[in-house]
Amino acid sequence: MSDRARQDRCTDELIGICRGILADGTVNLQEARFLLDWLERHREFIGVYPFNVLYQRVQGAMFDGVLDSDEEKDLLDVLVRTVGGESHAAGSSASLSTALPFDNPPPEITFAGHVFAVTGVFSFGQRRDVVEAIQRRGGQVKPTVSKSVRFLVVGEIGSRDWTHSCFGRKIEEAMALRAEGQNLSIVSEELWSRSLR
Repeated sequence: MSDRARQDRCTDELIGICRGILADGTVNLQEARFLLDWLERHREFIGVYPFNVLYQRVQGAMFDGVLDSDEEKDLLDVLVRTVGGESHAAGSSASLSTALPFDNPPPEITFAGHVFAVTGVFSFGQRRDVVEAIQRRGGQVKPTVSKSVRFLVVGEIGSRDWTHSCFGRKIEEAMALRAEGQNLSIVSEELWSRSLR
């Protein structure tokens, strides 16, 4: 099995574990210990998203062997934001399982001198129409996500289906670069199209 296939299989397993933890809207000490142990047994992926984000937060919460209410709240938040799940906070029951990792607050999109990447299916038109609209405004479009990309624009048709079973590689790569501190914004087609005016 290739390294990428093993990583994908382990990521699917990790997401399943995290969704199981999120099912009741709480994280208890036993669940946090289990998750930390599982992450440590799969240490070869600790430098890769979402392993890196989860490992850092779970390890920090479990440093003293106690899980207080603030640490539980933080772990719930990072689990929901990283892998999706049901939000039970403040009486909310809206599903977040397909929430996209858009920048919040949304950035101002400027075209001239910036590099874009695009992914997904767009209401605006075919992908070449999106690329041409960016280029007409002075932006450049790259076929892949890299450190030179400033904006990743995600098409709105079907974009709610991005979770790992059909995980968009560009979204995954953008999230990893953003976690490393790169100035890369993940933006919706809606925000992008409003900036065309």
